Amino acid sequence: MPSGSRRGGGNAGASRPRAARVASPLAALLALLPLVGCTEIDDALASVPIFAFMRESPAFDPYEAPRLPPENSVAFDGPNGRVPAPAGRGEAGLRAFGEAHPNPIARGADSEARGEVMYARYCQVCHGPQGMGGNTGSVTSTGVYPPIVPPVAAGNATTLSDGYIYAVIRQGRGLMPAYAAQLPHADRWHIVNYIRRLQEGGGPGAAATAETGAADGADGQGSEE
Repeated sequence: MPSGSRRGGGNAGASRPRAARVASPLAALLALLPLVGCTEIDDALASVPIFAFMRESPAFDPYEAPRLPPENSVAFDGPNGRVPAPAGRGEAGLRAFGEAHPNPIARGADSEARGEVMYARYCQVCHGPQGMGGNTGSVTSTGVYPPIVPPVAAGNATTLSDGYIYAVIRQGRGLMPAYAAQLPHADRWHIVNYIRRLQEGGGPGAAATAETGAADGADGQGSEE
């Protein structure tokens, strides 16, 4: 019995190395698959047209082939007007844009209040709370950056059209970056309206007060909106 037990143990021991010899190459192959799965194998499959659809998708790029409107449809503008095409480069392009695009949002308490919020969030850091530029902004007042920011509440800015200021906010100019990604179409116009309030001497928080006073003296005809 002891000898039988030893023989049985010897057969079991012989079967284990055989299984290990089979499993080791298989495990090595499986370990290598992630390394070549997206390179050689993928490149080989992509060379076959029927398998290349994931690399050469038939989908259109944005605005490449927009769907035409239905027959007899009627175009209309949103309450804030259509988003205009970008202005041309340089001073001439900005002035041409300003002449062609009047402000579609009337000045009023709501618009100026919204503009004040957006101005404080994106513009005040450089142009200052009163729009006077220089070293009045929270960034330029530190002395780390030169105080060369132009004012938006005085000087040449008061002669610029609403569309010109809108275009500068959208596209940037000089050292000022573009804010098209941060500010939607309507908020740019709201900021323009708030800048006009700053140019008239109304500081932060003055928009609602000034509008209330204008409404009280308008013989009951409501606000400017």
